[in-house]
Formats: sequence, C-alpha cells, structure tokens
Amino acid sequence: MKQCVLWLAVFMLATNAFAQEQPADSLTKEKPWYAPDAAVLQFAGNMGMFAIGPGYEFANDRLAADLLYGFVPKFDSDETEHLLTLKAIYKPWKIERRRAFEVIPFQIGLGLSYYFNDKYPLTWDDKYPKNYYWWSPKIRLLGFAGAAVTKDLQNSSVKKIGLYSELGTYDLVATSWFKDESLSVGDILNISIGARVTF
Repeated sequence: MKQCVLWLAVFMLATNAFAQEQPADSLTKEKPWYAPDAAVLQFAGNMGMFAIGPGYEFANDRLAADLLYGFVPKFDSDETEHLLTLKAIYKPWKIERRRAFEVIPFQIGLGLSYYFNDKYPLTWDDKYPKNYYWWSPKIRLLGFAGAAVTKDLQNSSVKKIGLYSELGTYDLVATSWFKDESLSVGDILNISIGARVTF
C-alpha cells in the first residue's frame, strides 16, 4: 500500500509541474483527434500491479476509454508479466461540490486484457479436445464498478485531477464462483485505486 501511495504522489506531482510549465497560448490550441484527453495510473485491478496509459473521454465525460500498459513484477509472479488492457467506463451522473470538487458516486465498466508473455498461448494446443476449454489463456474479460472524486484546475493545461477506486473481477473466477460452492464473493473480487489527470 505504501508503494501505491508513493506512485500516486509522484504521478500527481509530475502532472502538476507539467501544467505549470505550459505557455498560455498552448491552452487555447485545439488538440489533434488522436491526442489523449487524460493520463491514467492504476494500482491492481487485474490489469497488472501497476498500469499506466492514455485516456479518452466522450459524451460530456459520461464515457471514457483507457488504454493501459500493465506489469506484474517477478516477486509477485513466476516471471515478470506484461499486459495491455482496453478499459471502457460509464459514469451516469456527477455531483458538484464546493471548491471545484466533483464526486462521481458510481461508475461501471468492462475491460479486455491481452497478456504478452509466451507462457500464455492464444489457443490451447492439440493435446486438449476441441472446445475443452472455452477461454483463451492470453485474453481476460474484466468487469468493475467504483467511485471517483475530481478537482477542477484553472489557468492550467491540466483541466482536472482525480482519484478513483474500483471493485472488480474477471471472467475465469466469476464463472468458477457459479460452479464452485466453496468460493465466496470475496474470493473473486479485488480492489484497485488510481489517479486520472485530464488535460
């Protein structure tokens, strides 16, 4: 947990410094269509111990899509693992508070992760009967729900900074929960926390 807090602190300080160094005329320039709207840093959540990447926002910030590179260090796995996750988020409503704070009491989404490691094949080899396993070792489907709080910034290329937390699961453990009565809901859920900086 201490490592997570440290990473989040460094991330927030770096983006704040970046914002202060931007010239005033850069704030009015229109961004190209491919430029991200945000930068995201996440700890845990079945997307790697740490995951980082660009974020895009749509529909008046009701929808968001993040593309995150994640890694799991060797001390937490048999070998260092690398994965890429496409994450879609829906935020149905927001609550504006004083001092430019905004609360998102509920957000929900889905993710699709791809593991780069060779130990995860895309399909099962011939020693298994066809359709013996319905899932691919290389791809995971994720589901999550959570909440967030953001703060608007003025006179800066960074529009707002925010923190979020999510409760999630993924396809394999979710389907196992239906089949295995010894598994509790707590066994298939995980908690993640993250930071989002919107430009």
